[in-house]
Amino acid sequence: MAPPVDPPAFVNIGGKRIPVVVVDAMPGRLAEYDPEKRKIKILRELLQDKQVFRDTLVHEVIHCALDLAGISFNTSGVLSEKIEEQVVTAVETLAAPAIIRVWRI
Repeated sequence: MAPPVDPPAFVNIGGKRIPVVVVDAMPGRLAEYDPEKRKIKILRELLQDKQVFRDTLVHEVIHCALDLAGISFNTSGVLSEKIEEQVVTAVETLAAPAIIRVWRI
């Protein structure tokens, strides 16, 4: 079995230093971006699987980016929570892999 992931203490998003906090419990969630405290919380058990941890952190980074851009459910009043989740999922599954490939060119 692989050792647990060593999570970053923070991620830089749009010039902001966003803390990544590992928590032991988060009922009904694996992770969340807290727009008021501008931090990402992630469930400790996700550290056991590197791919799940990465996917989840990327998902929360996208939520944060939308919030910092003023177009999230929390800040815009335009996106519903459901539509924001659909946008985040589209970016993480469609755009992010393409961006990674472009960066390798």
